[in-house]
Amino acid sequence: MTTPDELRPILDELMEFEPLFHRTRVAMSRDEFGAVVDPGFREIGASGARYTRDYVQSVVESRRLLGEVNDAGELGWTIDRPALNRIAPDVYLVTYRLAQAHRVTERSSIWRFTENRWSVLFHQGTVVESGLEA
Repeated sequence: MTTPDELRPILDELMEFEPLFHRTRVAMSRDEFGAVVDPGFREIGASGARYTRDYVQSVVESRRLLGEVNDAGELGWTIDRPALNRIAPDVYLVTYRLAQAHRVTERSSIWRFTENRWSVLFHQGTVVESGLEA
């Protein structure tokens, strides 16, 4: 997917939140999580499991309390192929590939701009390579 030139500034802005739940901007506090994650949020994880907003919030909060919140960059993860498409007025689909220590996933998030802020409605990760060397 190629991002139209007029959407590149929006893509840059949204990539500040991605990879979702692996950026301290989203995972640092309950209030920050609440400000970014829509009340109706749903996720399909890389395992194929479906998650609710409440479940994801509890996992993020648990990581934070255990001191396991690290930014993706600090972990040495890399993002490539970021792209953005407008799918409705003020609603956008972000896609990218995330290389972690032991797997590569294709990621997608649906974002809405409302009330002068971004909120994520949906996120999915799909494993495309696993068992990579650290």
